[in-house]
Amino acid sequence: LTPSEDDAERELALLARDREIKSRFKEAYRLVKESDAEGECSGGLVDMYSAKKGGKGGAAVMPEISHSRDTLYINVVVKNGAQVINNELERLAKTRWEQDRSASVEAQAQAKAAAGDKSATPTAAAGGLPPKRREFEWFRHIAQLNIVRLAGLALASDFTPRRIAVQLSNDLYRLMTPRMRKRGVSIETEIEYRVGAYFVLGVNIKEIDWAVLMRHTHREVEERKRQWREEKIKKELAEAANALQGKEGSDGEEGEKEKKTTSGWRIMYHFYIPSLLELVAQCLAWLHRVHWIISVPTCHFWYHVLLRDTMRRYVVATTIDEIFQYVERKGMEMDLEVCAARMQASFMLSALRELRADERELKKKKAEAESGEDGGMIVGPLLGPDIKEDKGGPTPPAGWDPPDNLEDINFEMELPVGFRRLRWALLHKDSKFQLDAFWVERQYENIVVGEWSEHNDHIGLPNVPAGVNEESFVDVSQEYEFLMPKSAFVKANMCYDKRSIIEYNDHCFTYHAVTRSPEVPYGNTFLVHTQVVITNRGNNKCGIVCSVEVEFPNGPPMIGRQIKSGARAGTAESFVLLGETVCRYADEYP
Repeated sequence: LTPSEDDAERELALLARDREIKSRFKEAYRLVKESDAEGECSGGLVDMYSAKKGGKGGAAVMPEISHSRDTLYINVVVKNGAQVINNELERLAKTRWEQDRSASVEAQAQAKAAAGDKSATPTAAAGGLPPKRREFEWFRHIAQLNIVRLAGLALASDFTPRRIAVQLSNDLYRLMTPRMRKRGVSIETEIEYRVGAYFVLGVNIKEIDWAVLMRHTHREVEERKRQWREEKIKKELAEAANALQGKEGSDGEEGEKEKKTTSGWRIMYHFYIPSLLELVAQCLAWLHRVHWIISVPTCHFWYHVLLRDTMRRYVVATTIDEIFQYVERKGMEMDLEVCAARMQASFMLSALRELRADERELKKKKAEAESGEDGGMIVGPLLGPDIKEDKGGPTPPAGWDPPDNLEDINFEMELPVGFRRLRWALLHKDSKFQLDAFWVERQYENIVVGEWSEHNDHIGLPNVPAGVNEESFVDVSQEYEFLMPKSAFVKANMCYDKRSIIEYNDHCFTYHAVTRSPEVPYGNTFLVHTQVVITNRGNNKCGIVCSVEVEFPNGPPMIGRQIKSGARAGTAESFVLLGETVCRYADEYP
């Protein structure tokens, strides 16, 4: 067979495999739906919510609780995490292109053999690939444009979140009562509502043993402080080790600049006053050191006279960390809100409206993926013109190592756009790509973008003028602010970003952003660090790695896991949308 016929045969085999996988997926989905219809969840356990509605023999095994103004409602929306994107892209790499590498090696071996054989088939000068093989590489390049869209679909898909929501709602119903009993709190619960990945758990607090609750709270507060001290010591030791290494004397200067740029924010945290829930936790921990004759009546006075609603919310909030730990183990993220009875109706309405909007958006994405069309708006050639140097191969500097990523990698893939072209679009002062394309897609408002602190005219240029050293771009910073759109769980809030360049050359550029959100709950207790590393892969392609890390300058609050989950989920959506926007404009204006 000719090389083109070999490619066609391989494509047919892969297509057959894809159809088989799709059929198995449909069968698995059918079984899950049948299981849901029968009122069972994983492990053969009865789904309490289905049984409540009479789904299994009509017997309601979950007693209904009485509802009053003191009833609290835990609202949960389960979401896909960044791991879903990685799993989907790895599956594609294995099932779709696993044979391409071996075929490329065979083609190169044939090229070497043909070098001394005049009767051999002529090969291409670049890479040793036959002409038909180059056509197949072009076909693969076109397919690459849709991989980011598929990553977005994987992130927006609700199949896994629905399944996790069923398991989580049942586990919370079964386990929350005994877990709270260990804290000295007697409760009754009921799964009030569940649709898709959203469910509501009603909670009534019946009785509180204040001595047990104070002891447990003291232990939790001290454990959080101990873990924070250990993490702080590890971080200081790592920073000291990096300073000793020097890296040609640049690290010491970088450390000094970082101290200067963040000192203003650090001062703010020294005067930070905890939230009301954190204050309740700290007071209970302090009262544990006092004799019960004083501490227990004090708790009763606070609970029945001064802070009844706040302390009830605190009691329920003590289980939030365990809930997020459960979801993290399954590679998922979630939004959670504890509402009082008077606020539940309006909050639930907002949450359902948001879920319906997400469903419509998911249907739109699926329709676009099936039709091969792209419904995104194209403003113009915002990526800038094609740059001739991007067509060559990558030339990494001698001894170059990629920058270390942050704690969680949210997005990693190859983009079909030239390195210098993308660098201009993301960094140059004249570029409108982020302002008119990316940030518009993110629905940001009230955007204010500042200038680079130095070299404002030169950063991002395809080729810098003579006499300008690119190494001097490192540690240059830029500040900008924007209004984040509201959601059911978080109101519209201002964000303040400061991004700094930490590497800049013709093979890699990296910027590190620090985001403050003082208007959100606990907003003054954390900083969100994001980092984008873009490397030159030649032939009008570049690799992108996006990572995120949450910093608690004064130690993590009691809902630290919830803050980290929200940061991971939000940045994952942002990074995937950045990749989708770049690919859409690169496809429209190659």
